Amino acid sequence: MPPRRDVEPVEVSSIETQLTPSPAKGSARLRPLLALAPYVARYRGRATLALIALTIAALTTLLVPVAVRRMIDFGFTPEGVALINSYFSVMIAVVAVLAGASAARFYLVMTIGERIVADLRRDVFAHLISLSPAFFDSARSGELISRLTADTTQIKSAVGASVSIALRNFMLFVGATAMMVITSPRLSGFVLLAIPLIVLPLVAFGRWVRRLSRNAQDTLADATAYASELVGAIRTVQAYTSERLADARFGGEVEQAYEAARSSTRARAVLTAIIIFIVFTSVVMILWVGSHDVLTGSISMGRLGQFVLYTAFAAAVCRRSVEWG
Repeated sequence: MPPRRDVEPVEVSSIETQLTPSPAKGSARLRPLLALAPYVARYRGRATLALIALTIAALTTLLVPVAVRRMIDFGFTPEGVALINSYFSVMIAVVAVLAGASAARFYLVMTIGERIVADLRRDVFAHLISLSPAFFDSARSGELISRLTADTTQIKSAVGASVSIALRNFMLFVGATAMMVITSPRLSGFVLLAIPLIVLPLVAFGRWVRRLSRNAQDTLADATAYASELVGAIRTVQAYTSERLADARFGGEVEQAYEAARSSTRARAVLTAIIIFIVFTSVVMILWVGSHDVLTGSISMGRLGQFVLYTAFAAAVCRRSVEWG
C-alpha cells in the first residue's frame, strides 16, 4: 500500500450539509464529486494504468466485428480455408489481450476506489469528532454512522466501478459509431436519426428511477438511525417498558424502507423491459433494411454483419448508460 500523503481533505464544511438529506438538483448533484479530485490525484499512477488498460480493452473489442466481416466475405470458399485458420488464430490472440486488459482495469479501478473511500472515511470521521457539541445535539448519531458507512460505499461505487463503466461506455460508443459510419454511411444515417427519439425519453424515465433509488437509500438511513439510537438507549427503553412501542416503530421504518426499495425495483424492471424492446427492435429494423441492401448488391453480407455488431455495441452502451445514469 503506498504511503498516504497529506493533502487537503474533502471540503468537509459541506459534509455537514450532505449528512442531513436535502434535495439536490442539476449540477449540484455532481459538485461533491469534484471534491474527490485530491484523493484521486494521490494515486494518479494507478489511475493512468487503469485508463491505458481500459483503452486497450475497448480497442480490442472494436476489432472483433472487423474479423467477423472478413471471415464471412472471404472465408467460406475452398480457397479461404487458410484465411479462416489465420483469422481464428488472430481472434484468440485478440481475446487474450481483451481478457488481460479487462482484468487489469478491474483490479486497478476497484483498488483505487477502495483506497479513496478508506482515506475519505478517515478524514470525514476526523472532521466529525472535531465538530461542536451543538452539531451533535441536532444530528442523529445513527444517521451519521449510516452516512459514514453506507454513503461512502456509494461513493466507492461511483469512484470505482461507475467511473470505469462510464469511460468504457464512452469509448465503445464513440468507436462503434465511427465504425458504423465507415462500414455503411446509409445505414448509419437511419441509426443516428433514431437515437434522439429513443434516448431522450429513456433518459427522462431513468432520472425518475434514480430519484426513487435515492429515496430508498434515504429511507433505509432513517431506519438505521432509529435502530442505532434505540440500541444506544436500550436501558432507558426497558426502564419505561417501551419495547413494544419501539418494536412497532422500527417495524414501520423497515416497512417504509421495503416499500421504497420495491418501488425503485419495479421502476427499474419497467425501464429494463422498455430498453430491451427498443434495442432489439432497432437491431431487427437494421437487419431488415440491410437485407434489402444485400439483395441489391450495395453491401456485402460480411459488412452487414459487421454493422449489426457495431449497432449492438452502441445499443448496449445506451442501455447501460440509461440504467446507471
